[in-house]
Order: sequence, then structure tokens, then C-alpha cells
Amino acid sequence: MHMYALVDRLTSLPDELIIRILSLLPTKDAGVTSVLSRKLRRLFPWITSLNFDVSPISLCLKQPYAIESYPSFINFVDTVLQRYKSKYLTRFKLHVCKVVLFCCKNGYNQGCLPDLKFAHLNAWITYPLTLCGGLRELDLCILVREPGDAQLPPAIFTCETLEVLKLNVNLGLDQVSTMPSYRLPNLKLVILSVSLISNDGILPRLIASCPLLEDLTFDCFTYHVYNIVITSTSLRRLYVRMHRLGEIESDGRFFVQIHTPNLEYFKYRDDLAMCYSIPIMHSLVEASVAFYGCLENDNEITVEFAFEQMLGFIRSLSYVQHLSLFDTIMQLMKDIASEDETVIKDQLPVFPNLKHLVLGCGSCNHFWHNLLLPFLNSSPALETLVFAEGLIDNYDDKYCEFGRKQLELEREFFRTAREIPLCCRYHLKRIVIKRYYGEERERRLIQFFLRHALVLEELVIYPVSEVSFSDRMLVQNTLNNLPKASVTCLIQVL
Repeated sequence: MHMYALVDRLTSLPDELIIRILSLLPTKDAGVTSVLSRKLRRLFPWITSLNFDVSPISLCLKQPYAIESYPSFINFVDTVLQRYKSKYLTRFKLHVCKVVLFCCKNGYNQGCLPDLKFAHLNAWITYPLTLCGGLRELDLCILVREPGDAQLPPAIFTCETLEVLKLNVNLGLDQVSTMPSYRLPNLKLVILSVSLISNDGILPRLIASCPLLEDLTFDCFTYHVYNIVITSTSLRRLYVRMHRLGEIESDGRFFVQIHTPNLEYFKYRDDLAMCYSIPIMHSLVEASVAFYGCLENDNEITVEFAFEQMLGFIRSLSYVQHLSLFDTIMQLMKDIASEDETVIKDQLPVFPNLKHLVLGCGSCNHFWHNLLLPFLNSSPALETLVFAEGLIDNYDDKYCEFGRKQLELEREFFRTAREIPLCCRYHLKRIVIKRYYGEERERRLIQFFLRHALVLEELVIYPVSEVSFSDRMLVQNTLNNLPKASVTCLIQVL
């Protein structure tokens, strides 16, 4: 019998390789691993990535099963930072709030946020900025219970080695906004999610300091901010979501200027007063746009004015390949079309490259007789059409005079329509309908598509709620019995 000695392959590796392996792990896991041997314990303080995440700990008052572990998390972070030896920290991640967002699905309770004194927290945040080894990624997710006068450290915005900056904080930005300049020459990705921004100069100054910036997310509540300016020739991805607090003064109008000629991916959410200056984006691949509550926030904005501004916004996206439109955009189009059926047809821009269109109408009660053909005729190369929030809502239109009139017009349109849009003749291959109720109105529209989509390959239906297998089969058999122009069309009820 031969006896083979067990070989510790991990500790037999070169020190540099062990440090690299430990750096790939969450810091807590790397710390646990290091107790396996003296060599690992010696090398642990030299890892090049620190990743502190409180997510295993529940801070939520509704689910306090592990809240007693939070002090141990604080002690662990303090201990690691005190014993850390490397001067080459490249990545620093500190999340002390993320779990709250998952526990409180309808918005976090202030009492669920960690009660951490800012002096302590500030020591953690500024630690990686004091090293001279070249920090490349800083990821902070910090929502504290009582931020008070706590400020985001200005040194973050002068870290010239940073390539990735992710900030999701409820700390103040006063010191940052008064900085004479920002210096971020290597920054390529920025995620800026702040609870409140009250200075309209922060964003353009930040972008101007980042000549290599490719990916920008700006998510905030705004107060006393009248101008949002985003100008960059290097940007490829842009996500903007803003919520306005308070009223715009009578002598001012919120102004949004976006000049990003090389942008490829664009997502925009806004409930602000409508005033936009956006040149056409010729390189755009995908765009998703939603306006919500803009008419409620400013009584001086008319439906016609808001429609013109939104239409101008949409025209800047005319070269996009994948487009999603939601909320107030569809509501305004429905309102305008109900008064003048030619407006949408005459003013909607042509999308020569559009292959994937998503229409989501939210809770607005929508009618399709004046909306459907303009969208189809404006998208001659369309291949996929998605109704993300269904064809109808659950409001019974027969109880209002306006609804009865629109229903009759819609019914007549789908009964007598003879026009076949160009995309239906040659390109439209897939239609997806979500939130399907099984109503007559929905079947009429589906029948319209089946009759006109000559090359349709797939029609996918998602019922509004879970239905039994027999009910799904009944819906599918009903739809399968409708006449089809395409012999290859497959209908699926999921």
C-alpha cells in the first residue's frame, strides 16, 4: 500500500496568483478562506479588491431576522481597513443599504435604513482615496437613516485613476457642487443616483471632466434645477430618470439639452416641464422613453404643447432600431388623435431602421383606430411588435359617452380597414400581446393583424392573470380558427 501525502494546491501557488484569486472573492469570503493557513492569512491584507456588502443582513423592521449581525459587519470592515497593507487597491465596493430595497417592496421605511454615524462612514468612503496605487472602480450604495449635514466627499471627483464610478447615496452634494473643478480623465462608466440635486451645474461639469465617458446613468430628484445639459461625443449609453420636486416658477421653464451624436443606447424617464433640444441621433440602436405626470405638475402646459414637445423628442430617435414608448406619450397621442385623426398620421416621423417596437399605454384607456396605422406606416421595416401593457385596460368604456363613440369608431375601423402597411406585407414576423383579457375588442385587433400580416411567423399571447391549461387551450383554439394571411403563423398562449 502506497501512502500519498495530501497536497495543498492553493497555498502552493505563487503569492501573486493567490492574491489575485482572493481579490476576486467578496471580502468576507476571502477573509474566511484566509483562516485556512498562515500563508493565506499573511497574504489577505494584500488583496487588490475590497468588497463589503451588508446584503446578507436584514436591516428591515418588517424582517429583523439578522439585524443583530450588523454590528459584526461594522467591526469586520473596521478590522480589514486597519490591517490592510496593499498600496494597489484597484476596486472598492461598499453597500450598506441594498437589502432594504428588497425587503420593503413599496418603498423603504426610514427606520429600516442603517443608523451609522457619518464620521464613521466617511472614514470608510475616503479610505480608498487615500491610497496611491490607482483606484479604478468605486461602488458606493449608501442610504443612512439620518444623513443630516453629511456630505459626499469631494475627493471622489478628483480621483484621476477612476474608470468606473457608481454612487447611490442620500448624502448631500453641497461640497461637490461648489468644487472649482472635477478631474476624472479616465472615467468610462458613471452611475449617479442621488436623493436630491439642487444645482443644475453638477451634471454638465461632471461630463465635461470625463473625455472618455461611454456609459452614464443619472437618476435623481431635482429641486430648483432648471437646466439639464448632457453634451458628449464619447457617450454610447445614457439612462436619465428625473423627478421634479416643487413647482417651476412662472418666469422659468425646465430645459433639457442632450447632444450625444454617437449614442447607441438611450433610456429616458421624466416628469418635468416639457422643453427639449435634442438633435437626431444617427447611431442609435435602442431607445426607451416614458413621460409621466408632466401635465399634472404644471397647469400651464396644454395637451397640444406637451404633444409637440414629446413629438420633437421622438423625432430625435427616428434612426433607432429598437424603440419602446410608454405612459404619457401614448396617452397624449390617444387624446390628440381622438380630436383630429390626421395629426398622428401627418406628424409621426418615419423610422426607416426600426425593427422592434414596444408600445405600453399604462393605465390610460386607449383606442387603436387612430394610432395603429400611423405607427405601422411609420415603421416600414418593422419585424417585431410588442404591446407591453395589453390592447385594452380593465375599464368598461360603455359607461361614458366618449368611450362609446370611440368604441364604435374602433369597431368600424377594424371591420372595414383595407390598407396594408408596408411592414405587414414584407417584414412583420412577430407580435407579442401582454395582459390579454379575451375581450371582443382584443380579438378584433388580433384579427386585423392576422388578416394583414402576410409574413407573420409568431403571435404570442400572455393572459392578464394565471389561467388553467383548459382556458389557455380555449383561447388558443379560438384564435387559431381566425382567418390568417400567413400560412406559417404559429399562435402561442403562454
